[in-house]
Amino acid sequence: MRFPLEVARAVREAWPAARPLFIRISSIDDVEGGWSIEDTVAFARELKTIGVDVVDCSSGGILGSATAATKTLVPRVPGFQIPFAERVRKEAGVKTLAVGLILTPQQAEEALQAGSADLIAVGREALYDPNWPLHAAQALDADPKMERWPVQYGWWLTRREGLLKKLGLRK
Repeated sequence: MRFPLEVARAVREAWPAARPLFIRISSIDDVEGGWSIEDTVAFARELKTIGVDVVDCSSGGILGSATAATKTLVPRVPGFQIPFAERVRKEAGVKTLAVGLILTPQQAEEALQAGSADLIAVGREALYDPNWPLHAAQALDADPKMERWPVQYGWWLTRREGLLKKLGLRK
């Protein structure tokens, strides 16, 4: 851990204290006898003492693809890396960011409400659906009238549900 801790310390010293410092780690390397979640918790504790604000808890990728089908230690199911963020958050006492096949707004919200993580990353879902945050706000009833959508989209989107109901495509 010495080298990455030295780097984190140097970055923290150079980075403005008013700005958060995130560090992404592989919580486990998914190789038998390799880097473990216990190693990650110890590392995260040290990162916290340096002043790292958030630990982004990913996994794998050290010996090949992080999501290769041949991996067996952690099945790739929706939210498969959330438990890493939860454990680091609880045992190291540092804020965490959860990743790993977080597909739906409900799944993301459940992880936050359960205290499994402080932040959720949806990078790959945002590639698939660039409007994921707007769809999430609507799905979670934070923007039922689509007021957060760009004005250019508004005319059609505010009328869409009514038309779909009229056509019998929505209840």
